[in-house]
Amino acid sequence: MSLNAYEVFVAIAERGSFAAAAYQLSLSPSAVSHALASFEQELGFALFMRNRSGVRLTAGGEALLPTVREVLQCNDKLKQQASKLLGLESGTVRIGAFSSVSVMWLPNIIRTFTELYPNIQVVIEQGGYDDVAEWILKSQVDLGFITLPAAPGLDVTPLYADPLLCITPPGFEPRSKAYMTVAELAEHNVVLQGEDYGKETQQLLMSHKISVKSSARAIDDAAIIAIVESGLGVSVMPRLAMLNYRSSVQAFPFYPAESRAIVLASLSQEGLAPAAKAMHKHIADSIAAWTKREGGDQS
Repeated sequence: MSLNAYEVFVAIAERGSFAAAAYQLSLSPSAVSHALASFEQELGFALFMRNRSGVRLTAGGEALLPTVREVLQCNDKLKQQASKLLGLESGTVRIGAFSSVSVMWLPNIIRTFTELYPNIQVVIEQGGYDDVAEWILKSQVDLGFITLPAAPGLDVTPLYADPLLCITPPGFEPRSKAYMTVAELAEHNVVLQGEDYGKETQQLLMSHKISVKSSARAIDDAAIIAIVESGLGVSVMPRLAMLNYRSSVQAFPFYPAESRAIVLASLSQEGLAPAAKAMHKHIADSIAAWTKREGGDQS
């Protein structure tokens, strides 16, 4: 069994088709088909079920995928350690992140990291909080930005306590005029996000045992802001998510203050490959510097 076959297997599983896997690996479709066929013949069972819409993993393929990913990660780690002994830094770092981190932090982090380590490739995957945690646990990414509480089995490094704000239509006045309370949310229509994308709002309401009415639900931050701006309700947004948007919505802090804890997660900091370790340190240093510039509080 060859590492080439392992790469083909993982690429097909992640991309959902032979053509997409061939494009990712810079191979011909026939080479991908041949590598997979040889792998399946050696194993003695099929890894995929083919249909008109693409391919999907068999039960055997599902069971084997995590182990094959681990083998590829170990091989990459071996090559990186060998390169390091030669005074070089090389390899690939895969990072999972949710929207506001992808917009506000990652562009500068990747640019400055690439200046330091031009031979290291950085791959970004964007999704919801639960998506990122699952990618880490399945070894699809090396590092991921998530919020607390973290899933069991993850090693986390605190990065930033991101204040939660109540955003309202123009002209809205809370009772205090300067801040909102969580209890006051129950008096208004609250625009909510999809479950995996608005976890901080759900945690906020649950921790205060507040039930709210909602006639609107959206996934992305821009849609939430637009709905609130049109006067259809209020919403809860992290400060980081608000920094990239210009709108006429008002933003009020909560009293007492509320925040989401953003952390950098991995399976194990000690077990990271050299390239991922370098990126881990660079992210932590970059966010600490950003927090100092912004005058915020680090978690």
